[in-house]
Amino acid sequence: MKLSYLTPLSLDTIRNAQRLGYDGIEAGAGFIGRSTLDEILGNIGALREALANHKQTITSVAIYGGTIEAAKDEAVAYYAKAFEIAKALDCSVVSCLTGRRNDLSVADNMPIFAEYFTPICAMAEDKGIRLAMEPWPGMVLGHGPYRWTNLATTPELWDMLFEAVDSPALGLEYDPSHLVWQGIDFLQAIKDYAGRINHVHAKDIIIDEAKLKRVGVHGSRGWWRFVIPGLGQINWVELFDTLKAVGYEGDMAVEHEDQTYLKDRWNEGLSIAIKTLRPLVDAY
Repeated sequence: MKLSYLTPLSLDTIRNAQRLGYDGIEAGAGFIGRSTLDEILGNIGALREALANHKQTITSVAIYGGTIEAAKDEAVAYYAKAFEIAKALDCSVVSCLTGRRNDLSVADNMPIFAEYFTPICAMAEDKGIRLAMEPWPGMVLGHGPYRWTNLATTPELWDMLFEAVDSPALGLEYDPSHLVWQGIDFLQAIKDYAGRINHVHAKDIIIDEAKLKRVGVHGSRGWWRFVIPGLGQINWVELFDTLKAVGYEGDMAVEHEDQTYLKDRWNEGLSIAIKTLRPLVDAY
């Protein structure tokens, strides 16, 4: 297992990953309509050289745009370019968001998902790429209105997506933090979807139980918040033991969304994460 962190890909972030003791980067490449894919392609030679010189790897190319909300041709071309970059960087995983059309029911979104992801998955299979669907629900604001930006948010919905597009290339970017606040058993999800987990996000969470009892699960986001791995309530030893038990052979990326460690404290947060995770990764 390689330990990386999610960040835009550049010569500076490659150097920073090595300096902090990471094995690589999950290369954030923006969103449909405002991606950095062309910039990465234009600099691919220098990036490959820097990765080799600093002994870093790319664990995933991350394209977190709302796929089925874009025009189909634009979405398919977006994935094709991401696949090209992944192959050029010796990476076999592309992380993504399904998108979601909020004017339609979940059931009515499924044929649209199939229309988009059937050709995308066929292209991935042809190129030896595995897709990892991010489980972030989107901007779920307190007491509504809900603005979901993803379909791949719960095990129930995962089943519907895998039924809609029957492809071995289609899988998950497992992130326990998104499951915990929804009340989902994050360890059981590993056991149930072992063969579908293509990449793992390391992000912790704190639940304010007192506030939750007052505002309820539909209340403001203030009853839960993301934190650096090791500073929240997720048992990372149990999580690694469960991944190992099911035979997970992929990589892990820290997704740093801890509001305490932003700007000048960004690297401080990443250093805390690596202190928690490095011993577990090395013993994996």
